[in-house]
Parts: sequence; structure tokens; C-alpha cells
Amino acid sequence: MNVHFSYKASKNRDTEREIKQQTDKLAKRLQVFRPDLVHLHGIVAESSTKGGGITVSLNLRLPSGQMATQSTAPTAVGAVKSTFHDLIHQLNAHKDLLRNRHQWRRMSKEHRRVPFEQTVASVTNGGPTPGVTLASRDIDLYVATELPRLNRFIDRELRYREVTGMLQPNLVRREEVVDEAIATALSGEEQRPDKVSVERWLYGLALNAISTVASRNGDETGTVHLELPAGKPNVSGTDDAYLQFHQPDDRLSTEDVLLPNRDISTPEAVALSDEFIDQVEKALTGVNPKQREAFTLFAIEGFTIEEIAEVSKRDPGEIKKSIKAARDLVDHKLPNGNALKKHLLNSSQVA
Repeated sequence: MNVHFSYKASKNRDTEREIKQQTDKLAKRLQVFRPDLVHLHGIVAESSTKGGGITVSLNLRLPSGQMATQSTAPTAVGAVKSTFHDLIHQLNAHKDLLRNRHQWRRMSKEHRRVPFEQTVASVTNGGPTPGVTLASRDIDLYVATELPRLNRFIDRELRYREVTGMLQPNLVRREEVVDEAIATALSGEEQRPDKVSVERWLYGLALNAISTVASRNGDETGTVHLELPAGKPNVSGTDDAYLQFHQPDDRLSTEDVLLPNRDISTPEAVALSDEFIDQVEKALTGVNPKQREAFTLFAIEGFTIEEIAEVSKRDPGEIKKSIKAARDLVDHKLPNGNALKKHLLNSSQVA
């Protein structure tokens, strides 16, 4: 555990001894976490209230959350005891919450989850972390650095399924899909193919997780959760885009005129824009779901034929046929001279 205390009041041996004892007591309750991921910061300062005394503030950061507390007492030792007592109480409640994850909303059904003690954020006393292999550390590294890309991919897949009627609106949340995919990866029940990277593997697990979560949540559609809104509020306002930002009596100045960004002109830059994704989805409207999946992974996400075959459990020959069929539809729907069409056709060529 990383410990740092700042003294803005006079330091004495009694205070330091009490802090040492309380810190050791706290550390015994944090053995389940990796020490390098635990940070305790404390401040000992004179109280600014009229009554005087000493104020002690503590901030504890864990891989699973953060908690803080503050207490004031006539003596520094008393303030330290009171503050650590409150912090330990918060920590116990936090650990109970982690243990009872299976009781959270939408998790009343029995299904697979990875115990916290087997994740990369936990350790065991004097031994290797159970269940933590090189693959799980690779997953942890990917989640820490590339999770936004996976989130965008899942958002697109959920939107496509809702628009086409394959999925009931608001039945599945992106966070649930991410949790299910990562839990599956860490559980060891799904072995990652040697030829597939962690990123590609998680994409495939995410696609499977959408169906899993939808099936699980579909069993609870009759449950009414009081914390959820009754329906979506109508915030569309007027159809006039100008009145979305201005009052009727406002004047439109030169600075208010939005000009297109001419700097975004390369196919690679266009591919990252939301407009690109929207046009791709419109062009693929009506295509077979398996053909769309193969085309999206190949032309947009950059998968190889072999990687798609591994994550989707399909024959490479079928993958090529699916890509060609979706490519022909894009070629037919998009007009000639369209920059998007040129980019998609170039990036979806298969032998």
C-alpha cells in the first residue's frame, strides 16, 4: 500500500505512532487488493473552526473505488482514531458490495461471473494470484488502453440490432456487454485462438455477449425497477435547427455560422467520423446479418479473413462470400464518385 501523510500542524511521536498502528490495521483489511494499486493519502492540520482542535482527512483509492473521510478532535491522536474508524467502516461496506455483485439489478438470475479475488486487481498472501495468467494481464492492459474502441463497436452493434428489430430497445446496455465479454475472457471457459490477438478475441466475445445479455434480461422484462425512468422524455424541441440554439428575437452573427472542416479529407480520417458510420449502416440496410458482420469486421475494424473465421466459428470461404455479397450491395447503393464508396470498396477487396 502506498501511504503519504502531509502535516500542516505540529508533528509529534504520539501522532505518528497512532497513524502507524491504524495504517497497519487498515492494511490487514486490504490484503485482497494488489498493494501497488492501493493509495492512502492523509492530511493532519489545525481545525479552522472556532472550537479549534486538529482535523485529519483521509482519502483511500482502490482499484474498485475511492472513499474519503474527515474528523476533528481536540487532540491529533483522537482525530486519527475517529477518522480511521470511519474509513474502515466505509471499506467494510465497499467490500460487502463487491461480494454481493450477484444481487445487483439484472443479476438475479444465476449466471457466470469472475470472483474479485481472481481478477488482476487482487493478490493472495505470499503466492501467485489464482487465475491470473499472461492472457488475463493482456486483457487488463487492453481494457486500460483500448476500451473506448470496443465501446464504440458495441454501441454500433446495439444500435443496428435495435433499428432492425433484432433487439428490443433499451434491453441491453453497453456496460453489460463489456462486463459479460471480459468476464468470459477471464473465466478461462473460452480459450483464445493462438492466431487471434486479445483485441480481436474480445470483439468476438462482445458479439456473443449481446445475445447472452439479451436472453438473460429478456427473462426479467416483467420486473419494474423503480430507479429507471418510466419513458424517454421528448427533448427534440423544434425541427428548426436554428431555434435549437437561439431565441426567436436573436440575430445570427458571422461567428455563429458553422463551416465544414476541410481538413478532414483522407479516407482514414473520414472512417473515424460518425457520419462515416451512419452512411455505412444505411448502405448495409437489408443485408444478411452474417454478411454485415463479416463486412464490418473486415472493412471497418481491420480483421483478417482468418481472424473473422476464428471469432465467428465460420469457414473462411463463407466469410469471403459474405464480404463479397455485402460489398456488391454497397457498390449498388452508394453513388459513383462518393469518397465513402471508394474507401469501402478498396478496403473490402478479397481474393
